[in-house]
Amino acid sequence: MAPSPAVNLSGTWFGVLGQGSGGGRALRVAWTATQDGSTASGAVSVLTSPPVTDVIYSGVLTGTIAGNEVTFTLSARPLPGSDCVLSGSGAAAVGTGTLAGNLNVQFTSCGAVEPPSNDQIVLTKQ
Repeated sequence: MAPSPAVNLSGTWFGVLGQGSGGGRALRVAWTATQDGSTASGAVSVLTSPPVTDVIYSGVLTGTIAGNEVTFTLSARPLPGSDCVLSGSGAAAVGTGTLAGNLNVQFTSCGAVEPPSNDQIVLTKQ
């Protein structure tokens, strides 16, 4: 059995993906993570920002920890069974109560919803 990493991601994280994207394209993120060894996973809610009508995408965000870096994968939908899918991948550096890095997201079959103009993500542990 491998030793657990020094990083502990268990808990609730809030933040923004695409800060400063304008046009309502920044996304608000809430992640409740449970960590088991070098993997942290849990329910995620991603909320679009005005002026686009607020849409909440619910799904799973999974992180694999290596040292002080986390590699992410995201999969979420606005409604169960919907054709619309929000997916993404990226990596973030782990700081004291923060995750900061990049998460490249795509919307598939979601109409006019566009991803943020940048893929910068910053999450703060609550």
